[in-house]
Amino acid sequence: MVDIDTFARVGTGIVLIWAAAAKVSSREPDRLEPYGIPAALRRPGYFGLLLAEGVVGVALLVGLPKAPLAAVALGVLFIAALLRARARGVHRLDCGCFGSKERRVETLIVRALGFTALAAISAFETPLPTRNTLIFIALAALTIAVVMLGTLVLALYRQVGILTLRMGPGVALELAEEGPSIATPAPDLDVLVGTGHELVVFFSEGCRLCRQLAPAVRALASEGLPVRVVYENEEPKAFGRWNVPGTPFAVHVVDGTVAAKGTVNTLEQLETLIAVGEARVERAAA
Repeated sequence: MVDIDTFARVGTGIVLIWAAAAKVSSREPDRLEPYGIPAALRRPGYFGLLLAEGVVGVALLVGLPKAPLAAVALGVLFIAALLRARARGVHRLDCGCFGSKERRVETLIVRALGFTALAAISAFETPLPTRNTLIFIALAALTIAVVMLGTLVLALYRQVGILTLRMGPGVALELAEEGPSIATPAPDLDVLVGTGHELVVFFSEGCRLCRQLAPAVRALASEGLPVRVVYENEEPKAFGRWNVPGTPFAVHVVDGTVAAKGTVNTLEQLETLIAVGEARVERAAA
């Protein structure tokens, strides 16, 4: 018979690899915002966590001696991060470990406690009986294959999500009294180059629409458009200078001049806002 610590070790490894695969698929460092992680540290922190989960998960499946202790340490880290988020007033979170779905922070804390307990059980290792070695290796290989298949499905799900972001009203809500005035110099903002086309997007902490729009913003940036994301909790004065009425709010800047602006909720609205700005610049130059 396979001992309970072996089952715990395999189960913990599968959970960690699953969580890492989900992060590879979504690639959304802004998920770390509710935990109070500064913007500059979110990307390295996100991919560092992804790497740690994947490495420890594989180490558990192959039976490395210290892997269960590393899994316990990750569990403690998860619990501490969730407690910090709750202390900051966050009630619901989309942690991104097992799909894009918001859950109550209390539920996530209980889940993290269960994971840590499972990892602790796996720390009490005993040698795996020789007669079960081949069966165990076969199960581990099958598990890895299933996880890889799941990763592909999640990647497809992400592409469907990007298409979903294009649906809905196609025009951004542009009001004269909101945001900087059209055809005037853009207000001061760090990292704003002032030449060529630039997109400034304003997000706020705890904004569900902002989190939903974040993949669309990253998609535009990956296509080569310079994008500057401003968070209200980090740069509140910028929100005042730019007269931001609420979030998510976007401003298209061309050669340092405001070309278009508006409240946006979808990728299509962002693309329409940029197209409006480009058309205005062409008309002005004609």
